[in-house]
Amino acid sequence: MISYCPRCATPLQSSLIGGRERPYCPADGCDYIYFGEFSIGCGGVVIRDGKVLLVQRGHNPGKGSWQIPGGYVEVDEPLVEAVVRECREEAGVTAEVIDVLGFRHSIGGPGAIGGPSTNVYVMFRLQPLAGEPLADGDEIAAAGYFSLDEIERMERVQTLSKWGIQRALQAGRGFVPAYQGTDLSRPGWMLFGVPLPDGIEQVPLTPPRAADPVAPPEAKPPTTP
Repeated sequence: MISYCPRCATPLQSSLIGGRERPYCPADGCDYIYFGEFSIGCGGVVIRDGKVLLVQRGHNPGKGSWQIPGGYVEVDEPLVEAVVRECREEAGVTAEVIDVLGFRHSIGGPGAIGGPSTNVYVMFRLQPLAGEPLADGDEIAAAGYFSLDEIERMERVQTLSKWGIQRALQAGRGFVPAYQGTDLSRPGWMLFGVPLPDGIEQVPLTPPRAADPVAPPEAKPPTTP
Protein backbone atom coordinates (compact mmCIF):
# COMPACT_ATOMS: atom_id res chain seq x y z
CA MET A 1 0.00 0.00 0.00
CA ILE A 2 1.27 3.48 -0.80
CA SER A 3 0.88 6.63 1.30
CA TYR A 4 1.77 9.39 -1.15
CA CYS A 5 0.55 10.21 -4.63
CA PRO A 6 3.07 9.00 -7.24
CA ARG A 7 2.07 11.91 -9.49
CA CYS A 8 2.29 14.91 -7.15
CA ALA A 9 3.53 13.52 -3.78
CA THR A 10 0.39 14.69 -1.92
CA PRO A 11 -0.55 12.46 1.07
CA LEU A 12 -3.30 10.10 0.00
CA GLN A 13 -6.69 9.92 1.63
CA SER A 14 -9.22 7.08 1.61
CA SER A 15 -12.78 6.97 0.35
CA LEU A 16 -15.40 4.52 -0.93
CA ILE A 17 -14.67 4.34 -4.68
CA GLY A 18 -16.07 1.72 -7.02
CA GLY A 19 -17.52 -0.37 -4.21
CA ARG A 20 -14.53 -0.48 -1.83
CA GLU A 21 -12.23 1.76 0.18
CA ARG A 22 -9.36 3.03 -1.96
CA PRO A 23 -6.56 5.57 -1.46
CA TYR A 24 -6.93 8.65 -3.65
CA CYS A 25 -5.19 11.98 -4.11
CA PRO A 26 -7.17 14.99 -2.84
CA ALA A 27 -5.02 17.54 -4.71
CA ASP A 28 -6.92 19.78 -7.14
CA GLY A 29 -6.63 18.55 -10.72
CA CYS A 30 -4.78 15.33 -9.88
CA ASP A 31 -7.61 12.74 -9.65
CA TYR A 32 -5.20 9.87 -8.94
CA ILE A 33 -6.81 6.72 -7.52
CA TYR A 34 -4.78 3.74 -6.32
CA PHE A 35 -6.32 0.55 -7.73
CA GLY A 36 -3.47 -1.76 -6.70
CA GLU A 37 -0.28 -3.11 -8.29
CA PHE A 38 -0.51 -4.75 -11.70
CA SER A 39 1.98 -6.14 -14.19
CA ILE A 40 1.85 -7.78 -17.62
CA GLY A 41 4.07 -10.62 -18.73
CA CYS A 42 4.50 -12.38 -22.07
CA GLY A 43 5.96 -15.61 -23.37
CA GLY A 44 6.61 -16.88 -26.88
CA VAL A 45 6.27 -20.41 -28.29
CA VAL A 46 8.60 -20.22 -31.31
CA ILE A 47 8.28 -23.23 -33.63
CA ARG A 48 10.74 -24.26 -36.35
CA ASP A 49 10.45 -27.56 -38.22
CA GLY A 50 8.28 -29.03 -35.47
CA LYS A 51 10.74 -28.07 -32.72
CA VAL A 52 10.21 -25.48 -29.97
CA LEU A 53 12.61 -22.80 -28.75
CA LEU A 54 13.47 -23.13 -25.05
CA VAL A 55 15.85 -21.22 -22.79
CA GLN A 56 17.46 -22.28 -19.53
CA ARG A 57 17.39 -19.76 -16.70
CA GLY A 58 20.79 -18.73 -15.38
CA HIS A 59 19.54 -16.81 -12.34
CA ASN A 60 17.12 -17.48 -9.50
CA PRO A 61 14.22 -17.85 -9.19
CA GLY A 62 14.18 -21.04 -11.18
CA LYS A 63 17.89 -21.25 -11.96
CA GLY A 64 18.53 -24.26 -14.20
CA SER A 65 14.92 -24.67 -15.31
CA TRP A 66 13.82 -24.61 -18.95
CA GLN A 67 11.01 -22.47 -20.36
CA ILE A 68 9.86 -20.56 -23.41
CA PRO A 69 11.46 -17.09 -23.74
CA GLY A 70 9.51 -14.30 -22.11
CA GLY A 71 9.40 -11.60 -19.47
CA TYR A 72 7.69 -8.39 -18.38
CA VAL A 73 6.13 -5.87 -20.74
CA GLU A 74 7.38 -2.30 -20.32
CA VAL A 75 4.75 0.32 -19.52
CA ASP A 76 5.30 2.10 -22.86
CA GLU A 77 5.74 -1.06 -24.98
CA PRO A 78 3.14 -2.72 -27.24
CA LEU A 79 2.53 -6.32 -26.18
CA VAL A 80 3.50 -7.88 -29.52
CA GLU A 81 6.75 -5.93 -29.55
CA ALA A 82 7.53 -7.10 -26.02
CA VAL A 83 7.35 -10.81 -26.83
CA VAL A 84 9.45 -10.30 -29.99
CA ARG A 85 12.03 -8.41 -27.91
CA GLU A 86 12.17 -11.14 -25.26
CA CYS A 87 12.78 -13.84 -27.89
CA ARG A 88 15.60 -11.78 -29.37
CA GLU A 89 17.17 -10.83 -26.02
CA GLU A 90 16.95 -14.23 -24.34
CA ALA A 91 17.57 -16.54 -27.29
CA GLY A 92 19.03 -14.46 -30.13
CA VAL A 93 16.11 -15.33 -32.39
CA THR A 94 14.12 -12.76 -34.37
CA ALA A 95 10.51 -13.89 -34.71
CA GLU A 96 7.06 -12.56 -35.56
CA VAL A 97 3.73 -13.08 -33.82
CA ILE A 98 1.17 -15.44 -35.35
CA ASP A 99 -1.53 -15.52 -32.68
CA VAL A 100 -2.33 -15.70 -28.96
CA LEU A 101 -2.44 -19.18 -27.41
CA GLY A 102 -3.91 -18.13 -24.07
CA PHE A 103 -3.31 -16.08 -20.96
CA ARG A 104 -2.90 -16.68 -17.23
CA HIS A 105 -4.22 -14.38 -14.51
CA SER A 106 -2.60 -14.47 -11.08
CA ILE A 107 -3.66 -12.39 -8.06
CA GLY A 108 -0.77 -10.87 -6.14
CA GLY A 109 -0.44 -9.89 -2.51
CA PRO A 110 1.64 -10.38 0.64
CA GLY A 111 3.22 -13.83 0.54
CA ALA A 112 2.03 -14.59 -3.00
CA ILE A 113 4.49 -16.62 -5.09
CA GLY A 114 4.32 -14.06 -7.90
CA GLY A 115 4.90 -11.12 -5.56
CA PRO A 116 2.67 -8.18 -4.66
CA SER A 117 1.52 -7.39 -8.20
CA THR A 118 -1.51 -9.00 -9.80
CA ASN A 119 -0.24 -10.31 -13.11
CA VAL A 120 -1.60 -11.19 -16.53
CA TYR A 121 0.73 -13.38 -18.60
CA VAL A 122 -0.05 -13.63 -22.32
CA MET A 123 1.36 -16.54 -24.32
CA PHE A 124 1.97 -16.12 -28.07
CA ARG A 125 2.74 -18.45 -30.96
CA LEU A 126 5.54 -17.10 -33.16
CA GLN A 127 7.45 -18.12 -36.26
CA PRO A 128 11.21 -17.49 -36.49
CA LEU A 129 12.59 -15.14 -39.13
CA ALA A 130 16.33 -15.09 -38.45
CA GLY A 131 19.00 -16.03 -35.97
CA GLU A 132 20.16 -19.21 -34.26
CA PRO A 133 19.62 -19.86 -30.52
CA LEU A 134 22.35 -18.14 -28.53
CA ALA A 135 22.51 -17.75 -24.74
CA ASP A 136 24.30 -14.86 -23.04
CA GLY A 137 25.80 -17.21 -20.44
CA ASP A 138 24.49 -15.07 -17.61
CA GLU A 139 20.73 -14.50 -17.38
CA ILE A 140 20.25 -17.34 -19.86
CA ALA A 141 22.52 -20.38 -19.46
CA ALA A 142 21.50 -22.22 -22.65
CA ALA A 143 19.06 -22.01 -25.56
CA GLY A 144 17.96 -24.29 -28.37
CA TYR A 145 15.19 -25.88 -30.41
CA PHE A 146 13.86 -29.15 -29.01
CA SER A 147 11.38 -31.77 -30.21
CA LEU A 148 8.49 -32.95 -28.03
CA ASP A 149 10.33 -36.21 -27.32
CA GLU A 150 13.43 -34.30 -26.22
CA ILE A 151 11.36 -31.98 -24.02
CA GLU A 152 9.73 -34.96 -22.30
CA ARG A 153 13.17 -36.31 -21.41
CA MET A 154 14.48 -32.97 -20.13
CA GLU A 155 14.43 -32.18 -16.42
CA ARG A 156 12.78 -29.09 -14.94
CA VAL A 157 10.79 -27.87 -17.93
CA GLN A 158 8.25 -25.30 -16.74
CA THR A 159 4.74 -26.78 -16.77
CA LEU A 160 3.19 -23.53 -18.03
CA SER A 161 5.59 -23.62 -20.99
CA LYS A 162 4.50 -27.22 -21.69
CA TRP A 163 0.89 -26.04 -21.62
CA GLY A 164 1.60 -23.43 -24.29
CA ILE A 165 3.71 -25.82 -26.37
CA GLN A 166 0.90 -28.37 -26.47
CA ARG A 167 -1.57 -25.80 -27.72
CA ALA A 168 0.87 -24.37 -30.24
CA LEU A 169 1.46 -27.77 -31.81
CA GLN A 170 -1.95 -29.40 -31.42
CA ALA A 171 -4.64 -26.69 -31.24
CA GLY A 172 -6.20 -24.51 -33.93
CA ARG A 173 -5.85 -20.77 -34.40
CA GLY A 174 -5.94 -18.53 -31.37
CA PHE A 175 -6.61 -14.82 -30.98
CA VAL A 176 -4.98 -12.87 -33.79
CA PRO A 177 -3.91 -9.20 -33.87
CA ALA A 178 -7.17 -7.89 -35.36
CA TYR A 179 -6.87 -4.12 -35.13
CA GLN A 180 -4.13 -1.60 -34.39
CA GLY A 181 -5.08 2.00 -33.70
CA THR A 182 -3.33 4.93 -35.35
CA ASP A 183 -4.43 7.68 -32.96
CA LEU A 184 -1.22 9.24 -31.62
CA SER A 185 -3.02 10.12 -28.38
CA ARG A 186 -3.63 6.38 -27.78
CA PRO A 187 -0.21 4.79 -28.42
CA GLY A 188 -0.09 1.01 -28.49
CA TRP A 189 -3.87 0.61 -28.84
CA MET A 190 -4.31 -2.91 -30.20
CA LEU A 191 -7.15 -5.42 -30.28
CA PHE A 192 -6.90 -9.22 -30.44
CA GLY A 193 -9.72 -11.55 -31.41
CA VAL A 194 -10.67 -14.90 -32.90
CA PRO A 195 -10.09 -15.06 -36.68
CA LEU A 196 -13.05 -14.24 -38.90
CA PRO A 197 -14.07 -16.73 -41.60
CA ASP A 198 -12.78 -16.08 -45.11
CA GLY A 199 -14.86 -13.50 -46.95
CA ILE A 200 -16.16 -11.81 -43.79
CA GLU A 201 -15.10 -8.19 -43.44
CA GLN A 202 -14.35 -6.80 -40.00
CA VAL A 203 -16.78 -4.15 -38.79
CA PRO A 204 -15.32 -0.62 -38.69
CA LEU A 205 -13.71 0.08 -35.35
CA THR A 206 -12.74 3.35 -33.73
CA PRO A 207 -10.71 3.26 -30.50
CA PRO A 208 -11.82 5.34 -27.50
CA ARG A 209 -10.93 9.00 -27.72
CA ALA A 210 -8.35 10.40 -25.33
CA ALA A 211 -10.94 12.84 -24.00
CA ASP A 212 -13.29 10.06 -22.88
CA PRO A 213 -13.23 9.47 -19.09
CA VAL A 214 -11.23 6.45 -18.00
CA ALA A 215 -13.49 5.73 -15.03
CA PRO A 216 -17.25 6.29 -14.66
CA PRO A 217 -18.30 9.44 -12.76
CA GLU A 218 -19.44 7.45 -9.72
CA ALA A 219 -15.90 6.08 -9.27
CA LYS A 220 -14.49 9.51 -8.40
CA PRO A 221 -14.08 10.40 -4.71
CA PRO A 222 -16.61 12.73 -3.15
CA THR A 223 -15.65 16.38 -2.87
CA THR A 224 -14.98 17.53 0.67
CA PRO A 225 -16.98 20.71 1.42
